[in-house]
Amino acid sequence: MESEKNNQVHLSATEALPGTQAGSDLQCVYEALASGQILTTLDAVFSNHTVCLTKYISLLRNKYGIPVKDRWVKVSKRKRVKEFWIDQ
Repeated sequence: MESEKNNQVHLSATEALPGTQAGSDLQCVYEALASGQILTTLDAVFSNHTVCLTKYISLLRNKYGIPVKDRWVKVSKRKRVKEFWIDQ
């Protein structure tokens, strides 16, 4: 039983996000994170065609209970961005 908790298996977007439309931005963001991608807001604009990444991260965490992790990373001396991922 303990080993099952350590080996996380990610559900399909349809199973993890009941009631969402197939191909929705929320499902696309979940699928990217569940596949091991690390996303920043800028990444999401290009790969997921959305400027609302933080809104979708909030929905994944609060409505669906998905354990999305985050951290700030420096991109220059005065700028930083937040990265989001799901542990594999």
